[in-house]
Amino acid sequence: MRVELLDYLVCPKCGESLRLHPFLDDGANAREIKQGLLVCGGCAAPYPLAEGIPRMLPNAFHRQRRFCRDFSTQLSRIDFRELPLEDTRKFESLHRLTSRAFGYEWNTYRVTPREEDLMTFFWLTGADPELYDKLSVDDVFSFYPTETDLQKIDGSHLEGRTVLDVGCGMGKYLAIVSDYAGTVIGLDLSDALVRARAVVKDRRNVHLVQGNILAPPLKPAFADFAYSLGVLHHTPDTHAAFLKSASLVKPSGQLAVWLYPKEKEPSAYADRIHRIQDDVIRPITCRMPPRMLRVVSGIFGRLTFVRDRAAARHQATGSRIARRVAAYAGLVAVGRHRDPEIAAFLNFDWYSPQYRSYHTEEEVEYWFHEAGFDGVQILPQRVSGVATRHS
Repeated sequence: MRVELLDYLVCPKCGESLRLHPFLDDGANAREIKQGLLVCGGCAAPYPLAEGIPRMLPNAFHRQRRFCRDFSTQLSRIDFRELPLEDTRKFESLHRLTSRAFGYEWNTYRVTPREEDLMTFFWLTGADPELYDKLSVDDVFSFYPTETDLQKIDGSHLEGRTVLDVGCGMGKYLAIVSDYAGTVIGLDLSDALVRARAVVKDRRNVHLVQGNILAPPLKPAFADFAYSLGVLHHTPDTHAAFLKSASLVKPSGQLAVWLYPKEKEPSAYADRIHRIQDDVIRPITCRMPPRMLRVVSGIFGRLTFVRDRAAARHQATGSRIARRVAAYAGLVAVGRHRDPEIAAFLNFDWYSPQYRSYHTEEEVEYWFHEAGFDGVQILPQRVSGVATRHS
């Protein structure tokens, strides 16, 4: 952690500023703290700074056992008050499975290539407002951009801005936006930040914080541009998570979100898919040991190729058997990617979360207005939008 991050951090419990007690820096740069303790100036709650990442969660002090053991002497000299055990228990009952799933996912799988991430980021955030006039994309998640496509992206709208990534995972979008922005902060609930730190370690303008968007450890109204792509719908309360994200945007700043879309015209088959996946399979898979789920997700990932080949055969020949194979495989296999490992990753990502919700454009537009934003632009990929906070 670089000490300038303190300008943005607050205690997630009471909102007061924090005092830094550094234990170990990186040697070459005393302003880069690898190990230390952050203590709230109000309620005196302690938050470990471990592996260069401030751990701003209610259970952080209890989980960082090695940190407490290695720095027991330094900790004994600091006046702080541990958070009540009931705070830790409540947090873990709500978020333990989510944190475990995404921590494993982002520290295990190979993810999509940078060129796909670059296109996905700009397509879902509106950070290049003119991009939609330059390209026609039906589904950005199954779009493989060419070098010519990528050259059409203009990131100058982010130049010099303070940007927040809500739910940054292993940092793949941080590696994109930091090429353009002034200061970038990545917030995530899980230990995926360990991998994110390796991804962005040479990017001096990027800071990482482990925290909960429902109790953000960040000062209100600090970000020029905030975005959350495929994250808020994995919280216990998507609406509350949206409003908390919006509160971190400064007047005249922008917020961009992408959420899972609710079917516009649900069919019996679509309803059946959601019932099987959300009501039957996911309540089991989200509680599986992650390594076991990885095996299951590998099978489902392979089924996406069976599904797509059968669908293509049915379209070409009218084969009813191929149609049935595609339909049955599609009941459980989700996503589409030409790389089998990424196809497996997409299925792990689908079946591991404890929480998942679906939303409409009208709902998102209402939330923007409720949070004091105007100029709402609903973007081409369902359901994504960007808006500007009232000045």
